[in-house]
Amino acid sequence: MAAIWKISVWDAGTQNHKKGIKGMLYIYPHYYKRFTCIASECPDTCCAGWSIMIDERSLKQYGTVKGPFGNRLKNSIDWKEGSFKRYKGRCAFLNEEDLCDLYIEEGKDSLCRTCRMYPRHTEEFEGSREISLCLSCPAAAKLILGCKEPVRFLEKEDEKEETYEEFDFFLYTKLTDARTLILKILQNRQMEMELRLSMALALGHDLQRRIRENRLYEADALLVRYEKENREEYFRKKTVFGSRYRLMQDLFSILRKMEPLNAAWPRVREKLAAALYEGGEEAYKAGWKEFAAACPDLELWTEQMMVYFVFTGFCGGVYNENPYGKLKMAAASVLVIQDMALGRWMEQKCLTLDEMADTAHRYSREVEHSDENRILLEKCLTKDERFGLTAFLGAIQEKC
Repeated sequence: MAAIWKISVWDAGTQNHKKGIKGMLYIYPHYYKRFTCIASECPDTCCAGWSIMIDERSLKQYGTVKGPFGNRLKNSIDWKEGSFKRYKGRCAFLNEEDLCDLYIEEGKDSLCRTCRMYPRHTEEFEGSREISLCLSCPAAAKLILGCKEPVRFLEKEDEKEETYEEFDFFLYTKLTDARTLILKILQNRQMEMELRLSMALALGHDLQRRIRENRLYEADALLVRYEKENREEYFRKKTVFGSRYRLMQDLFSILRKMEPLNAAWPRVREKLAAALYEGGEEAYKAGWKEFAAACPDLELWTEQMMVYFVFTGFCGGVYNENPYGKLKMAAASVLVIQDMALGRWMEQKCLTLDEMADTAHRYSREVEHSDENRILLEKCLTKDERFGLTAFLGAIQEKC
């Protein structure tokens, strides 16, 4: 039977899993279908810097291609690893014009699943699929950061049903409820960004404590408390002392431990760290003050990045019972990208949307597309005492 599709709107003020809905629910940001690959005009290429894994069906198809191109195809695949070979970091089929010879010779249908889908990304949960664009793609990053209005999330439903044997649906439901409120807080433009980030992180911290102490049944009351107006006033009056300068140096120390996916990344990272931190804390603060005043879109970009990272990562906490770790990863990623943007601005005293998108995509490529790097970041932010709630709140309140 053909799937029956329905479409509705889910925003930060409503709950995405509505009672009575059956089948598979697909959720995606409202700008999702606006994406268009800019191919050879892209300032980067998704066909270099990482291994492109080939799905089983495509591998079988490639093995049947005949003629000279078939021979090239067979010789350009690492059959043991199930990936395309690379030459100087570039896919064997990426030509000098940064176009795909496989696409040119065999057509769109010849592309493996990875190449067909990227930069689209799907998070899988029982009964739902959450679909997003990857910040690691320059064109997608520009679309995400260039969105002026608060992100809305659309839903589609089909008749497909599935069950996961060991899926904690109760926890997942509480996480979706919490994420709905976190997104609502992050998109509340009546509040300053420092306050929005502080409230979101504190909510994640308080929810994690209830998970750790087996008191998840108190989650609803917790969310009600954070929705009250006096909660906003409480955070406005609560002053937490900390140093963004020290926190950012500590975050960069994690980046140094990560596997570099692009050969140029370590050099870029160290150049940034030198420009940002070697002048001392006072010079760093002065640079931030000037940068924030000269870049009026910074708050909008911060909001859209946090919404992106929270939507794509937070509910993944259902699999390791660590949603707060995912939320801290989101905040840490935004803070690092902000500082990378500051370093760029210091060189030229201006920062365009294209340049901000390029900065965000460089970070995302190094962190989001490596399981080892993401696991390392989450582990450090969860276990290392330097990255506690107080350190984050102090850094955010000092300057975000």
